[in-house]
Amino acid sequence: MLYAIVYTVYRCGFFPLSALSDDDGTENRLDKIYRIIANCRYGIHDISNTNSNKEGLPRFNMPFELGLFFGAKRFGDKIQNNKKALVFEKEKYQYQKYISDLNGIDTKAHNNEETTVIRETRDWLKTATRRSTIVGSEIIIAEYLVFKQFLPEVATEAGFNIDNILFNDYCEIVEEAINERLTLSKLP
Repeated sequence: MLYAIVYTVYRCGFFPLSALSDDDGTENRLDKIYRIIANCRYGIHDISNTNSNKEGLPRFNMPFELGLFFGAKRFGDKIQNNKKALVFEKEKYQYQKYISDLNGIDTKAHNNEETTVIRETRDWLKTATRRSTIVGSEIIIAEYLVFKQFLPEVATEAGFNIDNILFNDYCEIVEEAINERLTLSKLP
């Protein structure tokens, strides 16, 4: 899901930020998350990973980060008050079973389908930002499916293991692929 979201964010003309994009051993991870949230007007949060680990405990990082985003919007200054969020879950209303305090917000269910997450992300960005330059979801889906086919080969040629590619490396490949496609589409 992350790869599809990142591709869509780039294709819609935005730059994705993630705690995965910065590796500074001197910075506390939570401070990094605070900084990213403070600098982002738009946030996409997928709270669908409620699977338990080997000890039987679920990971609560994404719901926690969503809570920080809500807190920044609620208690921040005028800039922070303008934040907008897209909240994904696997199945519609499933969040009510594990985080009922979110009752009343409009989540989007992706059903673990990349095409759905692309469509919902694109549509949300179009509505939230009112940008007229965002292409239709069917174009982004078609481009992403082609990109996904060639990603293993491109990653290998660039010296990466596709199963362990760094977030920043993936982002660079996406940027290059989108820029190349956009450049080629403008040729006569």
